Amino acid sequence: MIARIVRAFDGLDALSEDAVDEIVRVAARSVAERGRFSIALSGGSTPRRAYELLAKRNDMDWEKTEVFFGDERFVPADDPRSNYKMARETLLAHVPIPAGNVQAIPTHVDTVEEAAEQYDRTLHDRLGRNADGSTVDLALLGLGPDGHTASLFPNDAPVLEQSRWAVPVRAPTAVQPPVPRITATLPFLNAARMAIFLIAGADKRPVLAELLGDAPGASRYPAGMIAPREFCLWMVDRSILPPDWPNA
Repeated sequence: MIARIVRAFDGLDALSEDAVDEIVRVAARSVAERGRFSIALSGGSTPRRAYELLAKRNDMDWEKTEVFFGDERFVPADDPRSNYKMARETLLAHVPIPAGNVQAIPTHVDTVEEAAEQYDRTLHDRLGRNADGSTVDLALLGLGPDGHTASLFPNDAPVLEQSRWAVPVRAPTAVQPPVPRITATLPFLNAARMAIFLIAGADKRPVLAELLGDAPGASRYPAGMIAPREFCLWMVDRSILPPDWPNA
């Protein structure tokens, strides 16, 4: 079983700076070993600062980087709720990445089911020929206050998906915004070489305590089901760690 590595930071800025260092390190290793680097970006508010900092780095080989998305809201690409819009405005519009290297989830189609089907094909076309059966080199992930990650929600059918890499998700009722989504699945995320969780926000404290303490029932949370091939790093704002956590 992949070990969960937890690093604590004094605030989101420090967390984001270290996350960017880690992304750059993984990217350099991936390019050196395989000639390219593939990353699945996370949405939400927590990674925004990391994307802004990454956009200022001059040690990323963007020509050899391919960007995917772990999930997306079924809204137009210019909608304020769009994960792609956030990533574009904070990162992608500011770096010399070729347009063909950015694989956005197609939300311009008629239905969320069609969007998921198209993205599943894209993922398989771009990553399905990896000789070792892996998907992306690095998946960036977040933690929701209900234990969801990407758009995999507790007790929801997409968590049970065994074969597809992208599936539609009905509009959630427990989190905002309440719109349908497309998400990468556990088979896709767990075939990533590495995963990094970026976790901040006081509303995450209760579920984080359950997950880190392996509390009874914590296994129901999708965030706790992530087990990539090499390592899973949880980067956490120290202020929301359980009081008894080492070095909290």
